Amino acid sequence: MEQNGEGPGLRCSHGIAQVGNKIYSFGGELIPNQPIDKHLYVFDLETRTWSIAPATGDVPHLSCLGVRMVSVGSTLYTFGGRDFSRQYNGFYSFDTTTNEWKLLTPVEEGPTPRSFHSMAADEENVYVFGGVGAMDRIKTLDSYNIVDKTWFHCSNPGDSFSIRGGAGLEVVQGKVWIVYGFNGCEVDDVHFYDPAEDKWTQVETFGVKPNERSVFASAAIGKHIVIFGGEIAMDPRAHVGPGQLIDGTFALDTETLQWERLDKFEGTPSSRGWTASTTGTIDGKKGLVMHGGKAPTNDRFDDLFFYGIDSV
Repeated sequence: MEQNGEGPGLRCSHGIAQVGNKIYSFGGELIPNQPIDKHLYVFDLETRTWSIAPATGDVPHLSCLGVRMVSVGSTLYTFGGRDFSRQYNGFYSFDTTTNEWKLLTPVEEGPTPRSFHSMAADEENVYVFGGVGAMDRIKTLDSYNIVDKTWFHCSNPGDSFSIRGGAGLEVVQGKVWIVYGFNGCEVDDVHFYDPAEDKWTQVETFGVKPNERSVFASAAIGKHIVIFGGEIAMDPRAHVGPGQLIDGTFALDTETLQWERLDKFEGTPSSRGWTASTTGTIDGKKGLVMHGGKAPTNDRFDDLFFYGIDSV
């Protein structure tokens, strides 16, 4: 997509979310482990122009990387992320109608502080899963009810479920799906959590399966989870290096559990990981919105893509 104005530029490890005809971006890094800023950038889909949103209220106190962000209605929610010294942000909301930040949960009072976690939302809940804490990776799922303004610690996924960061997390038809991730190695298992029963289920998928990966772009579109790219092997220098990155767009049918490869043509985005992504709607079509990311050269991207889905 064409981009004009003052935007986030080259970066990875940030969060994006859509509200109406605007896409918002927060956090990220250009140099490994060095957060860039704490501006909230807003992209107007009508004018294709970026600007910096005015900020009032409890502006997050840290510039951070490895942060995630989701939207519910006209409100953005962001959790976690860390600075260069591994200090973490808490849980914030941003009202896009008033441009006001609110600190909803201080870092010491909410779920375990973390970065490179995953977030998703439905109409009433924000979900936070996994990630990398101060001491180790995490495998817990927490939900925040935006009506009651309370956190709920979901049941433990069990011993066979490994700690992980960089997983896909999407809400599809009332279930919270965890797709792949990194537990010290790239993994390819798929699970869902049923909030009504507070119960976890692991599923076996088939079809044209993407290989093990993490830190990929993802979106929920109807009954499908769509993913792009990611890391398929960790760099020997860990986060300082690029790792082995890949391209490819795949869709998982959460009813049949069959994978399909979608981009069977030229002109797809370059291989990348650590990109920011969200489910979006542009010109009446739903799809995957993706911004920036880390290149196989260890450079950063500043491009903005939309993969619209007619049918999967």
